[in-house]
Amino acid sequence: MTEPQEAGMFQGTIPGPMRSIVRETARQWPQGAGVYIPCCGNFTIERSLAGMGFTLHSSDVSIYTSAIGRWLTHQPIGIRLRDTSEEQLGWLADSLDDGIGTVATLMLGTRFLASVDRDGLWHERVVRSYRDQWTAKHAETIEKLSRSDLQLASYQVEDVRTWLQAVPSDAPVCSFPPFYGGGYEKLYEPLNTHFDWDAPEYEPLSDDDVVSVLGAITDRPYWLTASNHDVEELRPNLRGVIKATPRAAPFYVYASKAPTRIVAPRQPLDPVTVPRLRQGEQLEGPLTLSLLKPGQFNALRSRYLNPRIAPGAANLAVAVKAAGRIIGVFAMSPSSYTPDEAYLLSDFAVAPTNYPRLSKLIVLAATSKEAQLLCQRAFSRRIRAVSTTAFSNKPVSMKYRGLLKLTKRGSSNEAAYQYQLQYQGAMGGHDLAAALDTWTKKWGTTARKEN
Repeated sequence: MTEPQEAGMFQGTIPGPMRSIVRETARQWPQGAGVYIPCCGNFTIERSLAGMGFTLHSSDVSIYTSAIGRWLTHQPIGIRLRDTSEEQLGWLADSLDDGIGTVATLMLGTRFLASVDRDGLWHERVVRSYRDQWTAKHAETIEKLSRSDLQLASYQVEDVRTWLQAVPSDAPVCSFPPFYGGGYEKLYEPLNTHFDWDAPEYEPLSDDDVVSVLGAITDRPYWLTASNHDVEELRPNLRGVIKATPRAAPFYVYASKAPTRIVAPRQPLDPVTVPRLRQGEQLEGPLTLSLLKPGQFNALRSRYLNPRIAPGAANLAVAVKAAGRIIGVFAMSPSSYTPDEAYLLSDFAVAPTNYPRLSKLIVLAATSKEAQLLCQRAFSRRIRAVSTTAFSNKPVSMKYRGLLKLTKRGSSNEAAYQYQLQYQGAMGGHDLAAALDTWTKKWGTTARKEN
């Protein structure tokens, strides 16, 4: 089970470079001033400003944030288990003490309540694990919360649109409003399903509302905000662009006054000295698999993977070799949804070679018994299936056609492609020798001849 996070214990989604920018910018604000943080979310801004001599005033509307905010300001938390959840979750009742125990309960609840009433052995196992270990986990979370030194001068449960109207016009304001309309509601839906509280009435922020709130924040001498919106009206105050990982959406940082910063992902690269199959060379067996270090995987991916495909972090990266020469690479991670499934994060063949359908051999190798064993060792679980996502301008992927089953076709969320295709198939139904034999008979004979 996932353990509680860092010393502050509060979940956070703001990248580290953003926290550094917050502190750097705040050094230019009046010392000892009251700083106002609407839409405070996970208190990342407050934690970034802690120890700088400011008095911190926060506001939000979510059940999770309000529980923490009220606890930090010594207010009654006022959160109770719903009557409709007593039968399933009555074992949580003794942990709700209207104080630190309630905060700990909600924090742990974000990790398992989404599995309550969900079909499937995995969800049942998650809930049972938390119930069986509840006393220890709850005590551990309380102990970590007790070590928090974050101090707030005030916290209010109020809509950002009205709360900002009461903020002094010359006070610094720092806020990262919700980036998507309805984001809070979806994120904390499991908590609201099972817990009752004096929730405020408000209309969820639409994308237009986010832009409007940004305008209200910036109408003052000292301010800092960020959004995944490139707000045209704020471009004169654009102080930084942060892209923490290759797949992350960029943050646009705006401030009344701050140094200019550009933060981009940098991946470590290690040399790969093993020879690779080249054009004019014949592919010969046997096939073997070799583990790759992260830097080696990054180097090969940068060389051969389509640059329009944003890379992800792999738990297991493997080179496929034929007679000692690298012919391709695949990378796996454990599925987030199906316990006995591996997710094929990346697979590609080296190029150029005489074999236009070499990529199919890489897929066959990635679904072999030998690959299955590597996944089971790496993920510490039994693996029976593999799934992957393909982006294409055609309704099917020719690479996976005939090897994996197309389970879903939808519109692509990648601008360069029309379709987003989901594929799934069995793992471990053949070994590497059979994979090479199958590929040679079906696709290996279509090799291009040298000129």
